[in-house]
Amino acid sequence: MKYTSTLKAKIYKLFSLYPDPIEFIPADDPFRFLVTVVLSASSTDERAIKASTILFDRAHDARGIAELDESEIESMIAFVGLGRSKAHSIKALAEKECTDGIPKTLEELVKLPGIGEKTANCYLVSVLGQPGVIVDTHFARVSHRLGLVKSEDRNAIYKEVKDTYPDNIWSRLSMTVNKHGRVFCLARKPKCGICPMKELCDYGRKVSSVE
Repeated sequence: MKYTSTLKAKIYKLFSLYPDPIEFIPADDPFRFLVTVVLSASSTDERAIKASTILFDRAHDARGIAELDESEIESMIAFVGLGRSKAHSIKALAEKECTDGIPKTLEELVKLPGIGEKTANCYLVSVLGQPGVIVDTHFARVSHRLGLVKSEDRNAIYKEVKDTYPDNIWSRLSMTVNKHGRVFCLARKPKCGICPMKELCDYGRKVSSVE
């Protein structure tokens, strides 16, 4: 795709709808943020934040978590799903934080246990203030519906965004599209009738044509 005037108009409209900084998970504590994002995989931010609160109320910091048995961690976070694998990853991350600290590049972050491209980019964007493309469920759905990308595959979307859009808008685009997906462009019942992006949205125009 090329960054055409049509795409620029869509981006401008989206950014005007959500002018304020967007935060889904508190990022004031970098290590806790990373753990919470790991917890959010295949779950919700709300459940992940709740699980993170339980864990950090018990262990307080990375050193405290590193001293816990994986079974203890799993018992506290089980309700978010994938408890065993997440407990293993969180304990390993805590040990890494205690010895070497968390790395600051995408290439090094994705080498950590439980950290894929999405989680690594979340850390880059929210903690380090670096450009990043965060392709989660909301972003994949909404970016395709709006016609910001052609693909529906997450890996292809990630590459398409990086190839199409300037890196100085990657982070804001990621957060804004995600926010729009939570407010209007819901998975099962999108609010196309009242969506302010309706006239610029490929999906919205199709819905209108059959109503």
